[in-house]
Amino acid sequence: MRRWIDTFNTLLAGAVVAHAVWAWPQLPTEIPAHFGLDGQPDRWTSTTASSWFWLPSVAIASAVLLWVLREWAVRRPGALNLPGGKKLEDYDVRIRPRIIEHMRLVLALVSTELLVIFGLIQIGSFRTAMGGSGDNSILGVLAIAMLSSPVLLIVFFLGFQRATRVASE
Repeated sequence: MRRWIDTFNTLLAGAVVAHAVWAWPQLPTEIPAHFGLDGQPDRWTSTTASSWFWLPSVAIASAVLLWVLREWAVRRPGALNLPGGKKLEDYDVRIRPRIIEHMRLVLALVSTELLVIFGLIQIGSFRTAMGGSGDNSILGVLAIAMLSSPVLLIVFFLGFQRATRVASE
């Protein structure tokens, strides 16, 4: 499943960049730089390559950082702090691969969450810059951020519990 999510994240990252490249020539002289909690822009900035492509750059950098963290954690299991104050090396050798794979899956899902959030912000910024309403995109960001983070924590803890229980039976 993680490989499917990695493929989806690659496509999602490509879509964020493709949208930014597609929208770039159409942008007016000013674009929204920040949105308030009500979904309305509360700060504008001049349209430059750095101001427009900053968001897709951060999205890609975040996804790459999470991927690097995932791969680093596999090679340095002693650095992982797990629920209950244990380290990965404190678990039975038979359980470790399931725990590692579950952690990699959760980090892949966090990448998906971030890419969707950054993509929606980009779409909302474009719509607002073009004189339309980006409210739905920006409010969608707030909803995703507030709802998906607790869900991902639940997925992590339940999957971690299952990984340790199934492997020890």
